[in-house]
Amino acid sequence: MLRVGEERTNSSWASIARHANAVEDLAADLRQVIESRSLPELDASRTPVVEEWYIEKFVVPTLVGFITYPGDSGRRRGQRGPMSFTGPLHLFSLRQGVARSSHRWYRVGHPSPAAEDSLRRWSVEGEF
Repeated sequence: MLRVGEERTNSSWASIARHANAVEDLAADLRQVIESRSLPELDASRTPVVEEWYIEKFVVPTLVGFITYPGDSGRRRGQRGPMSFTGPLHLFSLRQGVARSSHRWYRVGHPSPAAEDSLRRWSVEGEF
């Protein structure tokens, strides 16, 4: 997760640019698969291979809380829906109250009592 707008835990602008480029490349590759309805021919001299592999599930940063979407009828009745979570977070700014997941932007409202500890777990001091 990239951090922006904080006092000491910001990602570098170069890190943000690298991440943006990687996401653009992924989106372009997925669009190409859809358009061609086939997987690409990979050049063995340029493509890494993974041996003795397996699939593992890793924890990624997500926002967990009560998410209210514009036009949500439950909010108008003063009722709160069930606690939910966002897609993986890519950008977060506590100071500016915004977060960007894989899918959309979110406004960050009131924190839970566990928010400060959770931010500390995902923080990097200084730029990387």
